[in-house]
Amino acid sequence: IRARTARNLEALHQAVAAVPAVTLLPPDGGWCAVLQVPSVRSEEQIVLDLLERDGVLVHPGYFFDIPREAFVVVSLLCAPATFDRGVACLLARATEAP
Repeated sequence: IRARTARNLEALHQAVAAVPAVTLLPPDGGWCAVLQVPSVRSEEQIVLDLLERDGVLVHPGYFFDIPREAFVVVSLLCAPATFDRGVACLLARATEAP
């Protein structure tokens, strides 16, 4: 688990570095990562679009008591290929025009 979460976190750092509008918050441990995304759409709309259009499951920040928009929480436990595809979809949806 440690190797997989470390690998996925590094892949996430690299992917987010290429998208200036998205910020990866410093991890606090565990197997989730929090991304701040542009608030041009609600986090709920972003996560629903990801689920319905791409089959990617992530959580809105309000599930974790983040008091403002727009944050998305991703699991670092996924298999690397699945994780990479999900991150690519997330970054595309989070930065697309409403």
